[in-house]
Amino acid sequence: MPLTIVFAIYIVIHASLMAFSFRIGSHSWRIWLLRALLFGMLYDNSMLLLSSIYGVPDWLLSINYPRWVLHAGILPLLTLLVLSFLREANVAAVKKTWVAGLFVLITAVCWFYGMWHEVVLLEVGTKSFVDSTATFASMERFSALSTIPPIATIFTNIFMLPWAFVLWRVTGWKWLFLGALAIFIINGSTSSLPCGFLAGNLGEIIFMLALLCTERFFSAAKKRVRSEE
Repeated sequence: MPLTIVFAIYIVIHASLMAFSFRIGSHSWRIWLLRALLFGMLYDNSMLLLSSIYGVPDWLLSINYPRWVLHAGILPLLTLLVLSFLREANVAAVKKTWVAGLFVLITAVCWFYGMWHEVVLLEVGTKSFVDSTATFASMERFSALSTIPPIATIFTNIFMLPWAFVLWRVTGWKWLFLGALAIFIINGSTSSLPCGFLAGNLGEIIFMLALLCTERFFSAAKKRVRSEE
């Protein structure tokens, strides 16, 4: 299968999720953060789509850099999104000043580390993908040369998981936890594989759907409360 088709499918799914975000009816800052994250995913797959068609020409390198800026600049902010969900669910623990401060501290540390490691120290090279199973066509793409894993992203995901579980226990809404768990397992089990970047993008779609549905859940709950007042 040509990888151009795979990335085109991903882009269509991203566009569909973006359209879905405008049907949720939320006016919270959270929905705009999720749209920004979606835009980053859409941009990332658009660059991969172009690489599957044109390879790795110099003109494509310059417009690839925003991929890492968007990823490092937006993803750590999901910690604050989870804090907002927990507060709306009236989780007692996050009402404590030191717990809320911990969320802010984790967000700041992950954001600054991610921007330093993934943007300031960024070195980009080319990487070839050759599928030994012959399921996908081969391609060359631009990739970060650093061998250090995206620690900020990993830590953000790990920090989110127990709190998403708390949210499940308090509200009965399990999908944020399952979505965060899914992307953690997918990325962890495929990161060293040649097709890891394909699986990782699929994991991002699953996680994003969970985030959007969680926002819809809380938005609908808020509307019900207002209608009953």
